[in-house]
Amino acid sequence: MYLLQFDGMLQMLNEHPQMGGFLGYGWHITRNGAEIAHGFGLFANKNTVNSNIAEYLALIEALEASVDLRIRDEQIEIRGDSKCVIDQMAGRASVSSPTIQSLYRRAHRLAGKFKYLSWGWIPRCKNRLADSLSRRGLDHLYNQPGAYALALNRLDSQSGGSSGFISMLDLRVYNILPY
Repeated sequence: MYLLQFDGMLQMLNEHPQMGGFLGYGWHITRNGAEIAHGFGLFANKNTVNSNIAEYLALIEALEASVDLRIRDEQIEIRGDSKCVIDQMAGRASVSSPTIQSLYRRAHRLAGKFKYLSWGWIPRCKNRLADSLSRRGLDHLYNQPGAYALALNRLDSQSGGSSGFISMLDLRVYNILPY
């Protein structure tokens, strides 16, 4: 049995509120309690962003990593602290936001590649590792000289009508375990 936990976080640009914000994500996958993979990263978007977008980006990254791991025929429990995202992916809630709809469709397509998925909400206090991973991208951005200014310049140059996310950082670590 595999356990996939994910988390997303949003950092709005207070000094540039018209420019959206940074969306950090983190995820980890364990098998029988042993970590087999984890990842974290950072996206930026000039347009309206919210925490559900960050959560979906985290889930998508985690599902893509699961595809890489070739665990499609295994049982996977997916857990996150966003009740909205979990309920939408489990079919218990609808998706009304156009931005969320496109991310939901992408996550749903990825989820369809797996035979045995279960969805469950967990409180944030039980999702601490994914939460800490979601913060690493922002830590990297703020702790690297010039990285924040470069990120703002990239956002400034994003075309006004673009709704695309700019990937600022993506790290995936896969641990090879004997089976």
